[in-house]
Amino acid sequence: MFQTRRRFVASAVAASAALAAPALVRAQAKPLTIILTVPPGTSSDTLARMLGERLRAKLNRTVVVESKSGAGGLVAIQHLRNLEADGPVLMMAPNSSVSLLPLFSTKPTFDYEKELAAVVECASAPMAFTVHADAGVNTLAEYFDSVRKDPKLGSIGVPSPVSMGALVIHQLGKQLGLPLQAVPYRGGSPLLADLLGRQIPASGSILPDYLESHRAGKLRVLAHASEKRSPLAPGIPTITEAGYPGYVAVTSFGLYAKAGTPAGQLADYAAIVTEALGTAPVVEALHKMGLVPVGGTPAEFHRKVLADRARWAPVIRDSGIRLDA
Repeated sequence: MFQTRRRFVASAVAASAALAAPALVRAQAKPLTIILTVPPGTSSDTLARMLGERLRAKLNRTVVVESKSGAGGLVAIQHLRNLEADGPVLMMAPNSSVSLLPLFSTKPTFDYEKELAAVVECASAPMAFTVHADAGVNTLAEYFDSVRKDPKLGSIGVPSPVSMGALVIHQLGKQLGLPLQAVPYRGGSPLLADLLGRQIPASGSILPDYLESHRAGKLRVLAHASEKRSPLAPGIPTITEAGYPGYVAVTSFGLYAKAGTPAGQLADYAAIVTEALGTAPVVEALHKMGLVPVGGTPAEFHRKVLADRARWAPVIRDSGIRLDA
């Protein structure tokens, strides 16, 4: 009750309160829109709506969440860069859409450093291998053995062709000499539906999209690509523990704006989101989803984007995966 009342008072006096966003409060004519790179119903959609509610309360401003899915995030990015850089639109995107997408093209269709501005890293989650609970396999090694016997089982759904899951699948297939094939979907929701409906043998997508079904006994997460076991899912081994060391692939979900958006607005958004990510209700909600809250400043997030790009660039070159081939 005290927290609720404090938030109400803070929003009522937002123009003068220390936690308010002065640069943003002065311009409330337009709703704040958060666009998604994926269809509704995914973990990033839930995250965007949760943080959008906190932004609405702090800014006393309408917040709208819209999906602009397609082309691994390029549809949303193109939409964002065609808008004015005046702050009323943010994009919730995984690092694969921003850090990695240009690396999959011989002629990149956008330049992150020229066209986008990092706002804040919101949450992270590892890539995970998942099968139907009735698939007859209990470990990653057993799944790979099943592929050796029946190559058709090597078709593994990924949420987009430029996902980290696609890269890990390529690397493991090459290492093990197995016919592992990444099958791209348009987001995690249709992939989850097909996995539950046994239309695809396995999935290589982020852990949060499958954790609820895993806990319910409908799916089985065989392993995930973190450095160590997640306290949110202590019973699930890492890929290294499963016998395949060196595979770490963690998706970072963050907010971005168009380049040229005033730095003060970016900092204000980041401060509000970081404060929200430290509150008990948000932390608890994210943990239930399998997400780890992060937070921070625009500068910190920008450095993370560049580091991801540098790390995955040689892997992408080796994979030979190209969107415009």
